[in-house]
Amino acid sequence: MFQDRVYTVAEVAAIFRVPSDTVRRLIHRGELPAIRLGRVYRVPKSVIDDYFDLPPAVPIEKLGFGMWGEEAAGSDAVEYVNRLRDADTRTLREIVEDLSAWQA
Repeated sequence: MFQDRVYTVAEVAAIFRVPSDTVRRLIHRGELPAIRLGRVYRVPKSVIDDYFDLPPAVPIEKLGFGMWGEEAAGSDAVEYVNRLRDADTRTLREIVEDLSAWQA
């Protein structure tokens, strides 16, 4: 007997706080496993649980959003951000291109 709860596309969208179209795109691309029942999809609870268990794609200390890195210990936030900026050797154009690629 199938014991796993299943969610609708709208419920998955609400859980991840994204539009339903985003969930449908993930399903169609095969990035979000789902069960197709006629014209509708259902996502098993175990799939949702697995997504929450994934490690972040980029460690949070590498994002530069705070004092989590070991190198930040004992310094203030401004000094830490300035060190991050100084360590980044990319040109402004390269930074914009990287940000554009990251958002795509």
